[in-house]
Amino acid sequence: MIVNRKNQRIHVLTDPFANEYQNHRVYAPGESFTLPSSVGAEVELSVDHILAAARR
Repeated sequence: MIVNRKNQRIHVLTDPFANEYQNHRVYAPGESFTLPSSVGAEVELSVDHILAAARR
């Protein structure tokens, strides 16, 4: 997960393979997303909450 504070977006990259990622999804304020279970558990996150925390 990459927090792009300048453009107010969250980038979620998954499925690493051969030094790159197979999937790249961008989320905007007002959206939420679920991290894949490969991180240990499926975790749903709010873009608004992450961006607010990144401003602190």
